Amino acid sequence: MKTAPTTHVIQLGYGKVGGPLVHLAVENRARIEHETGVHLQYAAVVRSSSVALGDDLALRAADRGASFDEWTQRAPGMTLDVLDPIFDRFGLPDATRYVLVDVTATAETGPLLLEALGMGIPVVTANKIPLAETPGWFEQARAASQHASTPFRYECTVGGSLPVISTLVDLMTTGDTIHRIVALPSSSLSCILGGFNRGFPLDAAIADAMRRGFAEPNPLTDLAGRDALRKIVILAKTMGLPTSIGDVDQEPLLDQDYPNFEAFQGDGMTRLAAHLTAARQPGMVTYYVGSTSADGTVTLGLRSFPQASVWGTLEPSENIFLFSTSRFGDLPVVVRGIGGGPILTASGVLADIIKAAQRQI
Repeated sequence: MKTAPTTHVIQLGYGKVGGPLVHLAVENRARIEHETGVHLQYAAVVRSSSVALGDDLALRAADRGASFDEWTQRAPGMTLDVLDPIFDRFGLPDATRYVLVDVTATAETGPLLLEALGMGIPVVTANKIPLAETPGWFEQARAASQHASTPFRYECTVGGSLPVISTLVDLMTTGDTIHRIVALPSSSLSCILGGFNRGFPLDAAIADAMRRGFAEPNPLTDLAGRDALRKIVILAKTMGLPTSIGDVDQEPLLDQDYPNFEAFQGDGMTRLAAHLTAARQPGMVTYYVGSTSADGTVTLGLRSFPQASVWGTLEPSENIFLFSTSRFGDLPVVVRGIGGGPILTASGVLADIIKAAQRQI
């Protein structure tokens, strides 16, 4: 039997998604190789100031079992220099297969990802920030990917484990015209508003989203709509629109900025609950919904839908994306399901890693 070539994974970040990702990749290694012909081996897990080199140490780092003095210390910052000890140990990209994976939540990794694409290293990212918030980054990444014929996969930045970006790209590359996308992209807001739609008090709905791992440690990050905003911008950019964060017509959920969640609790919680109650209508459900249209209009805000529609069947934390296209006419293409949460997101990242690695075989 022919031995599968090894693809070395360089992972940036090892937090909420990064830990489960290492476990999924290692535990399913034999299955992945048998089913896809891809043999995954961890070259490194990288933090902002240090690197865990090798498969065993990567797994121990994900388990928090590796003490920090076992990490190879590097200069602060995720720059191209952080790859030097990896290349020294495993070989240069022209002789070794790599995939660079970003599961951080920082703009700092953006330049490194672009450099990697330019070197012919496939990039897989779940990090929305460079794509949505760094001016010109998305366009540069796509151009670098095309120029070097190198995979650039970002499925998990929008739908987590759901096939949202791939569905959109497949529709466009086969010649369909996308007229509009309507989406409930935030799992946390779906969980919170879905619970509120079902009669739960707002504070209980937020607590449930936190308990289930959908909300950020500071739920204000979710309630401010920043996660949903980034996802809608990425969808618009994938459609080919020159959309930036500032171009989105966003209706904020919160009536003011709060320094922390504790400051929001009390009057802030009461005012938001009143705002959501006022928006709710009999026989309707209300969600924080984004839309992007071919004419360049991109919106994000509260919208109400009939309880008898597909929106009324959503479970709390479920996402939905509806693609209105020329070919499908009056019936949109629908992608729905629970895509968020650490394990599901990690599984989506792993799927992207496998697809990127298959392109190298």
